[in-house]
Amino acid sequence: MSVLNAAPRYETLFKAGDLEGARREALLARERSALDWRALLTLARLALVDGEDALAGSLLLGVSRAGADTQPETRLVAAALHTRRGEWPQALALYQTLLAEPEPPTEAYFGLGYVRMEQGDATAAQPALSKAVALEPRVALHHFQLARALFLLDRMEEAFAHLERSLHLDPWHAPSYLVFARALEAGGELEAAEDLLRQGQKAVPDDVGLLKALSDVRLARGNVRGAVSAAEARVRVEPEGVAALGHLARLRVTERRFVEALELCLQLEARGLSTGLSRSVEALVFEAVDPPDVQRALAAWREAVRLSPDDWMPAWRLGLLLLRQGEAGPPEAVAPARAPLEEAHRRAPHRPEPVLALARMEALLGERDAAKERLTVLLRKPSLEPEWRERAQALLSELD
Repeated sequence: MSVLNAAPRYETLFKAGDLEGARREALLARERSALDWRALLTLARLALVDGEDALAGSLLLGVSRAGADTQPETRLVAAALHTRRGEWPQALALYQTLLAEPEPPTEAYFGLGYVRMEQGDATAAQPALSKAVALEPRVALHHFQLARALFLLDRMEEAFAHLERSLHLDPWHAPSYLVFARALEAGGELEAAEDLLRQGQKAVPDDVGLLKALSDVRLARGNVRGAVSAAEARVRVEPEGVAALGHLARLRVTERRFVEALELCLQLEARGLSTGLSRSVEALVFEAVDPPDVQRALAAWREAVRLSPDDWMPAWRLGLLLLRQGEAGPPEAVAPARAPLEEAHRRAPHRPEPVLALARMEALLGERDAAKERLTVLLRKPSLEPEWRERAQALLSELD
């Protein structure tokens, strides 16, 4: 390539990963010429890397005013911006025009596959992502996204192979560890999942996603102390993190360290950052202390229901507590449990727990036929786990 045709220095620096050097050179080039569209485009790319979507859009308008809006590089950056904004039709249209070029850029195949994945269409995503891998096999992100698609298509062996390749090319890519570990967990290989997450945590020690996943898998294996250790490390990384503090508070309850759990929840409340999880932890603490503080537990469960409108668990737990409180009184004393239990069932119609609680409440209210019908429908589900099947059959037997 001649000197006249050589790529500008800022583009070379950007491709080499020297983002600050690219930024410096592109700004200098723009000072020399406000119509240097390639400098503007490099700055737009840098704005996307920085998460400054509005700035990227403004810079792309400058590229357009310079008459370069139809350039393939411009369309790629514009498609990336639409993708970031979740504007799938616009992104797809741009990627498809790029793929119609005589020599489509690899980024267009990858972008098309990524958008299809975000739309939930792994079948359409897989060919495009496979093409990106074939064109640039040494890019870890290509292998990672292809593995995601293959997992959804139940092509497990191929998916694992691409995840392994992704981690070989980029051992610091935390999402690869997370997806790999989740796949292992789904297959019941908890020990292997923990080993992989520990490996990832060593490579990327401050990644909060890895620490959260490590805590969860350790808890699933019955290692409460190990789960707490990972949760504590996560709080050290993000000491103001609402989710991190709530997660640690929940584990403190598991350890029966109620005072510390409540202190964490009160920290969030003092900052006006209470969540459904933190209020649920408060409720669990108030239920667990001796003697139980029922009124504060009920208030905390009600707040948890309000703060987590998609979570069935707080509504179920609120209904259970009201049910237990009413059982010692006349039949109508359990009626207040109906609304939260029905809400729990509405939020998670597939869960057996609210169904059983509702049937129990109906039985106590004398609504035996309704309870029997509810239990009969539940027992028809072939996927009902043995524990819940046994409980449903026992309650149905009591009603016969």
